[in-house]
Amino acid sequence: MTMTRERYLAKDPNVPPPRPTKRWKPPGEARGARKIGFRSKGSGRAALQVNGFREGAESELELDALLWILAQEDVVDVISQSPQVTYRGLDGKQHKFTFDFNSLHEDGTRTAHSVKPEAFLEKSRIKEVHSLLQRQMSPSVANRINLITEEKLAEEDRFNAELIYTAGRFPVQECDVTATERIVTAFGNFTCRG
Repeated sequence: MTMTRERYLAKDPNVPPPRPTKRWKPPGEARGARKIGFRSKGSGRAALQVNGFREGAESELELDALLWILAQEDVVDVISQSPQVTYRGLDGKQHKFTFDFNSLHEDGTRTAHSVKPEAFLEKSRIKEVHSLLQRQMSPSVANRINLITEEKLAEEDRFNAELIYTAGRFPVQECDVTATERIVTAFGNFTCRG
């Protein structure tokens, strides 16, 4: 069957009508300790809006990690390129280290996240740096340190995290109600954060 122009341009009954929106407000500047340069020819950069602020990622793995962190049920905020901490290295000298992300959780605790490809773990000595930071870093900066590699992010985790972020940006109440009704019908009552 061929597609006619009229049929191609016809309204899709599965797409809800446009909703009136508030006047768009640009996101605030990034809150991190270090700014991400967006003019790189050798690698990808991304920016997302998180709680009204622009947060960035310097690679596809960092973007996947940021979306995955945001998808965690107890995470209420994420700041990229934060915190920046000073620590004494094994050489006895002071060094600065900037985590890729800092997440704030519902219970008030913070997690500092580093994102590294598995192939660069040994060369970067990130585990050694984390070990030193764990002993020297104030709990007011972060309560936990987390290392994220591509091995820790399954393909379905990446897909679901992106879907959750996208759905949260433009919520459609009617669709949420319909989805909840169908889930309850299929699986019974459940608790849904929203």
